[in-house]
Amino acid sequence: MNEKIEEFNIANTDFSKTDWGKILIEEFESELSSCIIELKSIKSNLDKFIELDKFSRTILGDIEKLEELEANLDSWDKLYNISNELKWETWPRDSKIVIEEKEISKEKRDNIKKKFNKIRDKILVYDSKQIIKDLNEMYPIMKTLGNLVIEFDNKYQETKKEKNLIDFNDIEHFALKLLIKKEEESYVSTDVAKAYKDKFVEILIDEYQDSNLVQEYILNSVSKGNNIFMVGDVKQSIYRFRQARPELFIDKYENYKAKHALDENDGMKIQLFKNFRSRKNILDITNLVFENIMSKKLGDIEYNKQEFLNLGANYEEPEENTNYAGKTELLVVDLKANEDTIDEETENVDDIVLESKLVAKKIQELVNSKYQVFDKKLGYRNIMHRDIVILLRATLNLAPIYEKSLNDLNIPVFSDTGASYLESVEIQTIMSLLKIIDNPMQDIPLVSVMRSPIGRF
Repeated sequence: MNEKIEEFNIANTDFSKTDWGKILIEEFESELSSCIIELKSIKSNLDKFIELDKFSRTILGDIEKLEELEANLDSWDKLYNISNELKWETWPRDSKIVIEEKEISKEKRDNIKKKFNKIRDKILVYDSKQIIKDLNEMYPIMKTLGNLVIEFDNKYQETKKEKNLIDFNDIEHFALKLLIKKEEESYVSTDVAKAYKDKFVEILIDEYQDSNLVQEYILNSVSKGNNIFMVGDVKQSIYRFRQARPELFIDKYENYKAKHALDENDGMKIQLFKNFRSRKNILDITNLVFENIMSKKLGDIEYNKQEFLNLGANYEEPEENTNYAGKTELLVVDLKANEDTIDEETENVDDIVLESKLVAKKIQELVNSKYQVFDKKLGYRNIMHRDIVILLRATLNLAPIYEKSLNDLNIPVFSDTGASYLESVEIQTIMSLLKIIDNPMQDIPLVSVMRSPIGRF
């Protein structure tokens, strides 16, 4: 913590050289690159029409301006100055030209200008001098907060000691103290750890991609060095906010070797890439999507043919002329009409309603068309409502909206969110009763119980 606080005590420098500057420039670069690619696409379409040459030259001017920014990403102040002086040329006027591409290009260009201005106004707000001044002013405040945290921690530890209590973090750190000691510049196992090394034949770790450094030290301290078996998938690592270090997994994944290439002291890597749950069409679309979006930078691993999910399941093929498509279908809902009015961090309720109605309609179509699904007992048969599942990122707020859309089309639906159960009158009445048993001065729960079959007022 003290190291991080000291980063605010910074001498005058170009802000791009700081950790904060690098992160912000990376975000700016991503949006800038996207704008340039889109402008080049617009120019390519305009170039198909000789009459639209002056419009194409305007777009070329835009591209050159943004490419100048792209060439100065190593300096915050150059970026700041160039971007804030950047002026977009006025779109040429020519009422004689009625080619549709002219208006389409103008609309696309206006959207790109909006996107660029938004990211510029969000990131390139001050020059380095002003930012460093702000950071320096934060330094004594951060130092005071740091001291407060340490003082609180000391008091908290004392209080726990008095009451003879420990929490989960204490267990981890007390384990570290018991198992590891510092000798000169390195950490070595204590006598306690050595006793456990002799005791454990094998150490098995699940979800290894979410291990943190504390757990790694503990496990290594009680291992013989060749008796740890780890299972994990770095593509499923979701606990960085709890100090998970997927690089621990990656390091072993890259350095351990397959059985046929093992030397005596190597760790062995067993890759389990066969998928026994899904049909080929599901795996193909999954591989296609992740090959394009997952990289070392985003996801810690290059998603290539070595990482693909491979078909392991064996499904009977349907008879000819049955209503079975065997394809993955991607339905896209165009929400552009609403995009200017919604907050990026929240989902618009109208959008969710729209999506849920599309899903309900699709389910109705599948059932009415007697779409064929495979049943282990019966073989291929007509689809039933119970064959269909809707997967949502979060169910608590979304499930009720989907339930309504499905009910509107008389489609039976079950959701295990539990929200509607807890909101039922019977449960709410008992909750009110418990509240007034605890504290009879609560007016609304009291009235609820009085008006209910319990009080019968």
